[in-house]
Order: sequence, then C-alpha cells, then structure tokens
Amino acid sequence: MKIADLKLFIKVVELGSFTAAANALDLPRANVSRRINDLEKSVGSQLFHRTTRNLSLTNSGSTYFDEITQAIELFDRAQQSLSSSRDMLTGKIKLGVLPETYDLLQPILFEFHDKYPEIQLDIRSISNGFNEIFQQGLDIAIHGGPIFDSDIVARKVIQYRRALVASPSYIEEYGPLDSLEDLHNHKCICFRWPNGDIDSHWHFDSGTASVKASLIANSVGFIKGAAIRGRGISFLPTMMIKRELKQGSLVSLLTQETAISEDGWLLYPQPKTLNKASKVLIEHLSLEIPRLNRLS
Repeated sequence: MKIADLKLFIKVVELGSFTAAANALDLPRANVSRRINDLEKSVGSQLFHRTTRNLSLTNSGSTYFDEITQAIELFDRAQQSLSSSRDMLTGKIKLGVLPETYDLLQPILFEFHDKYPEIQLDIRSISNGFNEIFQQGLDIAIHGGPIFDSDIVARKVIQYRRALVASPSYIEEYGPLDSLEDLHNHKCICFRWPNGDIDSHWHFDSGTASVKASLIANSVGFIKGAAIRGRGISFLPTMMIKRELKQGSLVSLLTQETAISEDGWLLYPQPKTLNKASKVLIEHLSLEIPRLNRLS
C-alpha cells in the first residue's frame, strides 16, 4: 500500500469521480480505476458504490476515508515541517489564466517562481474558469465578472472598470458615438458569460445601456481583436487594453461616462484538496493582483 494511492483515494472522494481525479492529477482514468481496485483488494473491503452515473462511498469506505484523511494530514504536516526546516517549498500547481491577462500576470507569477524555484507552475489557457477548473484539473483559475452557483470557492482579489472602445477605422466608417442611447445605431461586440447569458446590458453610473449584439464571443481576447479590426464597439476592462489605447489601435468613447466597477476572482476547489504550494500561490496572488489597480 502506497501513500500515493491513499492520496489518490482521498482525491477521488473529494472530487466525486475517477475522471475528475484523473484530470486533477494528470493521470489516465484507467490508471485511477486500477489503483483504487488494488487498494480495495489490499484493505479487503469495497470502498465505493459504483453505478454508470454515480460514485459514492460505502459505509466501510466512509470510515476508511475519515481515518486515512487524518493520517495523511499528519504525514503531510511532518513532510512540510522538514521542507520548512530546509526553507524549501515544492509541488506542482496548475493555474488557469485568461490569455488576455498574460501581460498583467506574468510579472506576478515570475516573482513567485523566483521565490519558490522548486515549485512547478503549469499555466493553462482558459476561456471559462467555472467549466475548465475540473475539465483540466486546475488548482486555481482566474475569473472576471459575476459569480455563478458552484461548489468552487471564489475569492475576490480586485475591482476593475470597463470602457467603451472602438478602432479608428470603425469610427471613420460608422461615425462617432454621441451618447449611450446612440449605441442602438452601432455594431456592438458582446461577451457571453459562463452560464450562457449574453452581456448585452452595459452598466454605467448614469444608467444602463441595452445593446444589440452583432458579434458574440466567450473570449475577451477575441472581442478585443475584433474591436481592433473594426468589427464594432466593445466594452472591455481598461487594464486589458492599456497598450492598445496608448498605441491608438483602440480609442475610448464617451469618456465622460463611468462604468460600474466589477470584480475579479480566484477560483479554486475546496482548500482541503489543494497542496501547500497552491495555498501559498493563492495568498501571493491575493496580495499582488490588487496592486494592478494602482498600476493601471
């Protein structure tokens, strides 16, 4: 019986399926199933009830889970105390990042990596943290905007604002934007939220503008690229378009209007499923990401 197999058993219970555990640990699903079968043979008892749709603990499995969880926590604590005495933190972290935030987050992540060089950072491009955190087995994911019903923990780390922008070529072809009401006369590029809703109500201190989308995408990067190419007016976070505004590939519209502030979040599974390295990165991101507001 191996410690790794016991930790695998715990991960399956916490995530609720062999597939989710396999994704989280970068293992083939068949490997997970085989190792759990071997563990059951080793302990001489069936740990899970298996159906085509559900996986649940047997009474024996529930008791075993409670006891093993405590034992593994003691084991990990002993290992961490040794690591702390060597002033070293190790492990692997899978972090889901929106491609359009790379420039903002790279300095923060590189600072963390320099401080903890023994940690392996596995950065994954995502478009929807809520869906992909389990699909890709992520430890942490970045998310902007509303929070939806989920078992995922959401930790607010920043507030940001959006701005109406378009390319100079679009303005030349379709004319300037004179008011929020004038948005009805323009092509608008809208974001699709993770729950499927289209972000067609753009909120400002002076009121809400309801727009008709001529183009919809669930990627902020795609929307920014479409706006740069003259496909319409978009409503984008200012911290993600600083370079384009400075270079002139995008132009701010109705600068007298102030958008309602929105929230940026770190998403992660229940903390007990995370390794120490992931917990330390969460604290690092929670400290450093809010400083982006001052930089922008």
